Amino acid sequence: MGGFLIRRTGAAVVVLVFASMLVFLGVRAIPGDPAIALGAENRDPALLAQIRHKYMLDRPLPVQYAHWIWLALHGDLGVDQRELPVAHTIWSRIPITLELALLSMFFATIIGIPAGVIAAVRRGKPDDHAVTGVALVGLSVPHFWLGLLAIIWFAVDLHWLPSGGYVGWAHPIDNLKHMLLPALVLSAGFSAVLMRQMRSSMLDSLGADYVRTARAKGLSESRVVGHHALRNSLITVTTVMGLQLGALISGAVVTETVFQIAGFGRLTIESVQQRDYTLIQGVVLVAAAGYVFANLIVDIVYSLLNPRIRIS
Repeated sequence: MGGFLIRRTGAAVVVLVFASMLVFLGVRAIPGDPAIALGAENRDPALLAQIRHKYMLDRPLPVQYAHWIWLALHGDLGVDQRELPVAHTIWSRIPITLELALLSMFFATIIGIPAGVIAAVRRGKPDDHAVTGVALVGLSVPHFWLGLLAIIWFAVDLHWLPSGGYVGWAHPIDNLKHMLLPALVLSAGFSAVLMRQMRSSMLDSLGADYVRTARAKGLSESRVVGHHALRNSLITVTTVMGLQLGALISGAVVTETVFQIAGFGRLTIESVQQRDYTLIQGVVLVAAAGYVFANLIVDIVYSLLNPRIRIS
């Protein structure tokens, strides 16, 4: 177990280092002068020289990178154009997006996994075709269109739910009302992915030797499906769920924009629109670190669930 954790953690650190280099070089590859953007388009030479010195833009790239990553390791991601700490801005937005992503994952799980089991057990029958067709629609429909449609139906026409905005956790009922529509919209594609993966894994398990042996021993079909086939199929599906968490967070960019939710995804769009180089660096670095961390957790959970993998 210890050796496995060390290997996976080492690989994650290496990936994160390369990701930070790409973030650093990518931001500096953006057309335009960062000093002018940080100076609010002020082209006074003295001010630009002062800004370049303050943000070390007049130093070689390796020196700039080493200084930036050293401060980042200590929780300092610099200040944005408004002279606000980037780290504080990011940490104030992340809980909103995490709540949206986890709520979406919950809806996707309770919809996608049972639907996948039904489609596998009823393979080739109308139930299977119906579930597969709905999953295809869920994968094909863009989030922004589905979000606008949900707002028209449930907020404008029926007046059941708010059309957007965010309410904090201090008011749990209002918080749930505001997050329900965006979470359902964001979970549409994820539930379709889970359904298709669950169906494929269940079909493999139902055709395995241990399932045929269980049936030959006279076990009921519900016990064969629930105790044997489902348990083994969940190993692969759990991995997909962990990997898709990062996709949900990145996919929240569109959903948060449609529903006017001031989360991490919307912050990413705002930083690009404002050409805030320091904020862009911080946002992308945190997103990359979150994705690497999610993959590390997935590897560990998969190894714990699958006894055939050696983790020594």
